[in-house]
Amino acid sequence: MPNEMSRDTIQHSLLHHNVLIVWRPEYNLGIPIIDEQHRGIVTTINSFHYAMQHKHGESMLHPVIAMVKEYTHIHFEVEENFLKYCEFPDLENHIVMHNELRHELTKIGGKSLMNQNPYQFMDFLKKWWIDHICEKDRVFHEYLLKIERKK
Repeated sequence: MPNEMSRDTIQHSLLHHNVLIVWRPEYNLGIPIIDEQHRGIVTTINSFHYAMQHKHGESMLHPVIAMVKEYTHIHFEVEENFLKYCEFPDLENHIVMHNELRHELTKIGGKSLMNQNPYQFMDFLKKWWIDHICEKDRVFHEYLLKIERKK
């Protein structure tokens, strides 16, 4: 019977500690490296969400902020280089958005650490996912589709 109890406990845990963002095919932009990086960002958000559900949000706050800062540096560089290569007409505005996100990340990250408030940083991550990745990055996906249609 102890095995049965542990299976129930595991099943309960799995059912009640869902991920925050479930990756769906429509999130793909069709650019393999950028899609992989976006999935990595989702993984980070979900891992932080999991830590917060298990009352480890405060202890994970500093490492998550540091990781997101490094990750955005790499991701934005890759994305900007790709957009330059494709001659994306709105590249300059996209770079401005990236710089604003970097600034906001530093500001919100600092406040979250000072207040030891993981929810503050999670709100930033969710906003980044919804506003930038799901909406703003779709613009260059549409641009690439237009290019493909012209070929």
